[in-house]
Amino acid sequence: MASNYIDIEKALIAALKVVDAVTPRSFPNSEIKEEDKPDGLWLQLNNLRVESRPVTLGNRGEDNHPGLFQIDINYPANRGTKDILLKADEIISYFTAGKSLLYNTQEVKVLSTTLDPGRYVGGYYRVSVTINYYARTQRT
Repeated sequence: MASNYIDIEKALIAALKVVDAVTPRSFPNSEIKEEDKPDGLWLQLNNLRVESRPVTLGNRGEDNHPGLFQIDINYPANRGTKDILLKADEIISYFTAGKSLLYNTQEVKVLSTTLDPGRYVGGYYRVSVTINYYARTQRT
């Protein structure tokens, strides 16, 4: 199987849907229009791929595809931090180090998950949960 970036990204998004299938979200490479942004909590997803490298040699060797899956949790400014921090706790408790995510036949492994200190962006308070992951694929 060649590298499967689509299935890697879908594994990450599907895992987030297990944690929370109802909070509005913008997906990678698509934005929520300003007029469609909710008056409450919403998520912005970004898949930041890092350089892929071979990990074994030969025709049937494996390639490693590391990356960072960033979940920006947004909440209107000046409404406190309780809801945003509860959502961050919910996400972090699911994406634990060593967790295996699967989409079709593509496995993605969580290496670590971090939480940033938060900042104001465009009228929202934003806290980012960053999931450091890798996925291996077999060269054919």
